[in-house]
Amino acid sequence: MHLRPFLLIATLLVASTPAHAQGLYPTDASYRTAFLARCTEAREAMARKTWTPGYDSRVRNYLGIVKVATGIDGATGLKYLEDAVADPKPVWGCFEVYAFMEAVERLGDKLPPALVEKIRTRLAASFTDDFGFTDNHMLQIHVARYLFGQRWPDGPAFADGSTPAQASRDSAGWIRRWIDSTVTRGMYEYDSPNYHHLYLLCFASLYEFSNDELMRRQSWMIMQVLLADWATKYLEGNWVGAHSREKYNQVLHTLEHTGAATRFGRLYFGAAPLRPDLKESEAVGLAALQKFSALPMIGRMATDRTHPYLLRELKPPRRGPRIQYGEPMWTYTYVAPEFAVGSSWGDLTDVEQHRWDLTWLSPQDGSTCFFINPSCSVKQLHRYFEDPVDKLLGAILSTRPYYTDPNKWIEPSPFEDVFQQDTAVIDLYDIPPTAEIQHINGVFPHSIAEKREQDGWIFCRADGIYFGVWTSVPGEWHKENDYDRLTILHPKTAIILEAVAAKEEKNFDAFCARLRASRPQFDERTLTATYTNTRGHKIQFTHLGPRLVDGVAVNLDEWPLFEGPWLNARHNTGIVTLQCGAERVTLDFKTATFRTETVPASSR
Repeated sequence: MHLRPFLLIATLLVASTPAHAQGLYPTDASYRTAFLARCTEAREAMARKTWTPGYDSRVRNYLGIVKVATGIDGATGLKYLEDAVADPKPVWGCFEVYAFMEAVERLGDKLPPALVEKIRTRLAASFTDDFGFTDNHMLQIHVARYLFGQRWPDGPAFADGSTPAQASRDSAGWIRRWIDSTVTRGMYEYDSPNYHHLYLLCFASLYEFSNDELMRRQSWMIMQVLLADWATKYLEGNWVGAHSREKYNQVLHTLEHTGAATRFGRLYFGAAPLRPDLKESEAVGLAALQKFSALPMIGRMATDRTHPYLLRELKPPRRGPRIQYGEPMWTYTYVAPEFAVGSSWGDLTDVEQHRWDLTWLSPQDGSTCFFINPSCSVKQLHRYFEDPVDKLLGAILSTRPYYTDPNKWIEPSPFEDVFQQDTAVIDLYDIPPTAEIQHINGVFPHSIAEKREQDGWIFCRADGIYFGVWTSVPGEWHKENDYDRLTILHPKTAIILEAVAAKEEKNFDAFCARLRASRPQFDERTLTATYTNTRGHKIQFTHLGPRLVDGVAVNLDEWPLFEGPWLNARHNTGIVTLQCGAERVTLDFKTATFRTETVPASSR
C-alpha cells in the first residue's frame, strides 16, 4: 500500500511504541484491534438505519454517506444524497457544506458525475461571507472551502466573490490559527457533548484528504490533543467535569441521550457499549469510515483508572460583541475509579455551560448531582449575540425553547462563583433583587439508595460512593419523575459538596459523622465560605474574591493549559506532552513537529 511521507511516519510511530499493561489495552495492537472492531460495528449499524422525512436533515446526509460507502443499502443512501442536493433550501449551512465536501472526497466515483457537479455548484453558491458564530460552524465551513479549492482551484467562483484557490489558502490560514490558539490559550468550545465530535470529524478529513503534508501533520497532532484531553476525563462512557455547549435535555443523563459527541468517546476508547441505537448517533458512522488512528497510549489514558488523579486546565476568554474584560475559564477535575467531581470558574456567563457536578458510575441513568441558578436575561444574552435587544429573546427561544424555564438545568448564572479542592466543591451565590430568577435548584437522582438530612447536611449513599451536600440555608424538596429537586429561595447562599469512594470509609455512619464534624461556615456579609475537607485542607473562598487553601492564595495566573498524569502543557508555549508509562510523545506546534521517546523509570 502506498503511504504518503507523513502517513508513513505516523504509522511507524503508532506501530513501534512499547506496550504497557494499563487500562483495557495492554498492547498497542490490542487497542488498534478493538478500535477497528468498534468502527465496523458503528458503520454497519448506521448503514442499516433509515431517515424519517421531516427529521433533522443532517441525519439524512450522514446516513447517505455511510450507506454509499459501505454498500449496505447503497441505493437508498444515494437517494438520500440526491434528495438532499435537490432540496430547495437556497443556501447550505456549515453542516451541509462540510458533509457534502466530505462525501465528494470519500465516495469518489461511487457518486454519479452529474450529482458531483450539482454538489459543486451548490457548494460554491453556499460559500457566502457568513462563517457562523461558533468555532464548530467556522471550522466546518473553512474545511469545506479548503478542500473545495484543493479539488477545484479554477472554479466556479464562490458566492462571496472569492476564487476557490484563494479561499482555500485563506481557510488554511484560519485553520492553522485555530490550532495555534487552541494549544497556546485553550479551546473555546471545550469538552462539548454536543459539538466536540465536529472538530474530530473535520481534522480527520483534513488528515486524510489534504494534499499539503504540513496541514496533514498539524491535523494529526491536534487530533491527538483533542482525543487525549477527552481521554483524561473519560470514565467508562461518562464524560466527566465541566462542559461548554451542552443541551438542556442532556445534562441530567449519564448513560443515554448524553449528546452527539459522547458516542465518539465510546468509539475511540471503549469501556462502555457503543449504543448506535440512540438518537444523535449518526455522525459516529462517518467517524467509523474515517478510522482516524489515535495513539494507542490514549486508549490507555482513557481506561486506566487504577488510582485517583487531578486535572487542571485553562480555557480562553469568552468571545462576544459586548465582552470586554476577557477573563479566562479555569477548570478543575478530580477523577476516581468510582466517580468524578469537576468544576469551572471564570467568566460567569458562558452560554450553554454546565459549570460543575458530581458524576458517579451506576447501572442507572442520571447518576449526577449539582446546583444551578437557572438565570435568564436579555442583558446576559446580549453580551454574546448581536440581535437587536427587542428581537433577541425571540431569536433565542426559537432554538432554545427551554431558556425561560425557571427550572431548567443548563446555562450558567452571572451570580454564581465556584471553587474546588480535591473532591470538595464550594458554590456561592449572590443573586440581586433585580434578577429574573431568584432561586437555586439542586438535582438528587432517585438512584440514590439512602438520603439523610442533619445539621445542614444532606448525606447520600449511592452505588459505590458517599457524598454530602451542605447548604447555608434550608431548601424545599420537590419530587420530579427521575429526581428530587431541592429549591433554595435565599439570594445569598453557600453550597458545599464533597464525595468519597465508599471503600475509603468504615461505613456510611462514619462518613456522615466526619462531615458533621467539619462545621462549614458562611458569612453572608462578606460572602465568604470556610470548609475543611476530608483530606484535612482548609478551604476559604469569597464570591468573586480570593481562593485560599491552608491559608495560601491560589495563583490563577500560573494555571496550566493542561496538567495531569498523562497530558501536560504550559500556557502560551505551544508544546504539549503526552505520557503513559514509559512512552512519551512531545508535540511542538510552533515547529509542527513531534518526537517520541522512552522515559526511564526514575523520571516517571
